[in-house]
Amino acid sequence: MHENYFTVNPSKINQNNFSLSKKESDHFLKSRRGKIHEEIWLLDGLGTAYHACVKEIDDNYVKGTIIDSFSNYGESKLNVNLIIGLIKGRRMDMVFEKATELGVKSIQPLLVDHCIKNKLNLKRAEGIIISAAKQTGRSFFPKVYEPTNLQTWLLNHHEGSSFACHINGKKSINDLVDNDNSVINIIIGPEGDFSKQELNQFKEAKIELVNLSSRRLRSESAAIVSIANVIQIMEK
Repeated sequence: MHENYFTVNPSKINQNNFSLSKKESDHFLKSRRGKIHEEIWLLDGLGTAYHACVKEIDDNYVKGTIIDSFSNYGESKLNVNLIIGLIKGRRMDMVFEKATELGVKSIQPLLVDHCIKNKLNLKRAEGIIISAAKQTGRSFFPKVYEPTNLQTWLLNHHEGSSFACHINGKKSINDLVDNDNSVINIIIGPEGDFSKQELNQFKEAKIELVNLSSRRLRSESAAIVSIANVIQIMEK
């Protein structure tokens, strides 16, 4: 992995040439103190990374040439998705950051009965995800969706295996996940956990409850633990 990662809009790559946005150009020039002829890595957010060389600084915009391209750079073949009840402030920020670092493909915030928060700043969430992807060298930026309710998600989502994390769960992740799974959906509750009605919805949908620990975990901790455990099992 390399340290000099910058995001690039796919539309700004023309054959073997690239142009950085004003924000990324400023990052290269001011934060990195970059120079002409310096080699950098570009991430397009769609699954491709580019090894590139800066050739020109035009009106404070960084431009250059592509040396090589790499599909699925920094990505695994695993398809792990996080579905989580909205939680407050910086805790939700941590979820977006750590889930991205750990390799999830998408994050679906849920509006459930015990949510304290009912709105999401989508632009802020996407910014946190992009920053985390740059930090870890991921060429694919996880998709974050507008919040939806549990019933809507259950009705519209049929791909892969799903489980919900709950302290009263009778199963462990090891019971439900192995390296034959292609898509895993991890469902986490908010600060106030799932309501009785929502637990009944899981039962009706035949979604198992998984116990992560003998101790009650915060939502953000449950997200990190469950994602890490699933990926470790699936990568064996």
